[in-house]
Amino acid sequence: MHRFVVAAGLAAAASGVLLHAQARRAADPMAEGAQNVRLVGHHDLQGRESLVVTVKADQANGSWVYVGHHENFWDEKPKFNPLTKRDEWNGTSILDIADPAKPRLVWHIPNDENASSRGVSVVYDYTFDGSGRDYLIRNSEFGKTLEFQIFDITSRSTDPSQIRLVAEITGTPPNSCGQGCGGAFIERAHKGWWSQESGYFYSAAGEPGFRSTLAQIFDLRDPRNPKFVGRMWIPGQKEGEAGYEGQYAHHPNVDEENRRVYVGYRGAGHTASFDISNPAQPKMVWMVDMNPPHRGPHTVSPITYTAQPNMMKDALPRTYAFVTDEAGGAEDMSPCRGVRSKAYMMDITVETRPFPVSTWEVPVGTFCQKGGRFGPHQHAETVNGRINRFADKLAWIAYFNAGVRVVDLTDPFRLNEVGYYLPKTTKHSHPIEKGQPSVIQMNDVDIDHRGLAYASDRTGAGLFVLEYTGARRPGTN
Repeated sequence: MHRFVVAAGLAAAASGVLLHAQARRAADPMAEGAQNVRLVGHHDLQGRESLVVTVKADQANGSWVYVGHHENFWDEKPKFNPLTKRDEWNGTSILDIADPAKPRLVWHIPNDENASSRGVSVVYDYTFDGSGRDYLIRNSEFGKTLEFQIFDITSRSTDPSQIRLVAEITGTPPNSCGQGCGGAFIERAHKGWWSQESGYFYSAAGEPGFRSTLAQIFDLRDPRNPKFVGRMWIPGQKEGEAGYEGQYAHHPNVDEENRRVYVGYRGAGHTASFDISNPAQPKMVWMVDMNPPHRGPHTVSPITYTAQPNMMKDALPRTYAFVTDEAGGAEDMSPCRGVRSKAYMMDITVETRPFPVSTWEVPVGTFCQKGGRFGPHQHAETVNGRINRFADKLAWIAYFNAGVRVVDLTDPFRLNEVGYYLPKTTKHSHPIEKGQPSVIQMNDVDIDHRGLAYASDRTGAGLFVLEYTGARRPGTN
């Protein structure tokens, strides 16, 4: 009798959950599935392939989101921009998000060719040059010229047609690291971060004398006259050094307050931290190679805990590095021949002895049969233009064909998913590779001052504004 009552209760509960899920899907026609995350707003971004999202708002300048676009890899044609009535190559989109339910595209800064300007970073009310103006820096890679371009965007809310290019960074000084070392960027000028606090720009680009991409520091206190400051690399990256495994610096994550830079190295399994007390001569603090079983670290964020489940007070505070791999190898593509890309935590409290403490991933389920990439790409490393301190212990992770996932970091030893949002493809979606089915590929996510998340799709489905609606529930996967 008791078993029958329990079974009946479970069946009723399951039925209620099913009806609730069906109602939620009906209420949100853009979602294939969702849990504890709701869609606040959406913009199609003119169907442009989108990668990096940067959100920045303040009382004086309003609320804005900047989207860096990939090259048009589908039909290799420029797209029509109704704002200018012209066909334009993918570049950088600027949206007003004063009303997050109705993001408004105010301008698109096109490229001159089919190049990738995936990276974008901004500063406001700039005081270093005495101008009080607002600037944007973006990368240009895979085109004829590898560079970082600086734009004055002060007029974006009044007359965006007056946005102007003011400077370019095309390389480092020749022979600045030995004979033949340094010079015009090679291989790529990938991504960077412009510090509002110091005026320095931390980039990731290739240089003569090095194998693949390393990290650099430029002084942009005068944005019209960029100056090279220093560079960071791990053993094996410089020509002639032993230990090269294909690693390249994806991008730096900068903690100015604590004088640290954190870098993940794609192509291998390295993560590293650098002391930037002297930006002209950064010093490597620690390095870990997690390959195998991990491959291709993309985003590395420091998180300090003053309270932690099952941890004695005399062991606190503790600092961890939250690392997200980028799913990109053949094993992460449909049909997923052995998925290895994950997110994980490393204890870096004693910087000379970092060690891993936990891993987290989305169960494979049906994702390997959907097409495209399955696995993480990036977690939100900034909040409103500042380094993410994870005050709420929630991590937003862009997870390619598994949508956007929300993970509770309350216990760094037991990372626990508490929500997700999986969009449907849209009329602008296209396959990541020709001959494959169209599938969502959520690429990047950032957080605004309201706690809302902004996530991009690299196949043209647009920008999704999301809100976490659930409670944090510590536990296991």
